[in-house]
Amino acid sequence: MWLTILAAVVAALVVLAIYVVATARRIARPTCGEPIAGDAAKAALLVIDMQEDFTRSQGANAYDPASRDRAIARINDLIARARKDGEPVAFIRQEHRGRAVQLVASLLLGGAGNPGRPGAGLDRDVDAQGAPVFVKHVADSFSDPALDAWLRDQGIGRLTLTGLDLAHCVRSTALGARNRGYAVTVDLAASLAAGERPASRAKKEMEDAGVGLRGSGAFAAAAAAPA
Repeated sequence: MWLTILAAVVAALVVLAIYVVATARRIARPTCGEPIAGDAAKAALLVIDMQEDFTRSQGANAYDPASRDRAIARINDLIARARKDGEPVAFIRQEHRGRAVQLVASLLLGGAGNPGRPGAGLDRDVDAQGAPVFVKHVADSFSDPALDAWLRDQGIGRLTLTGLDLAHCVRSTALGARNRGYAVTVDLAASLAAGERPASRAKKEMEDAGVGLRGSGAFAAAAAAPA
């Protein structure tokens, strides 16, 4: 009897593990969409997932505060330059949708990104100043069709990406943008990565897809898994 119970428990854990991995891969998959207009040449700045759930997390998923502060200072500098040059700035905010995705977030991220949390808002030190905020439910910011429509309406063809995490949502957004024909640059000094190894893999994947990488990255020194 106990062997039967143990076997059932092990089988359930295996199924759960497969389910979590499959869901995580689905969340990370870049989206595809219609190619942008050939004459789209204006530039825009996107700031991805700089929410306090992530930027000021504690424990296993925490970013190094010094790296965070340097990245935010760089982001604010890029925002000021974009505004001075008349280039639009938009913020992306992660909000997990669906029980499966929220379960994965609870298991892997302590619930960060799930709706209704105090940390769902943008980091207090980021200079948002009324810029539009688009909500995504998976890693790729272009999963929100309103973002793509907003960029197309303004004739945007060039994007600078900043935010977190370089190995996850920044990567997926960069690849999703390339799938639509946007010219993409990732500002590494304005991006956060919790792990150097996954960030290095993401940088190579982005470079192979034609994404430009500028500057050097801020890799968290936290003794933990990626956020």
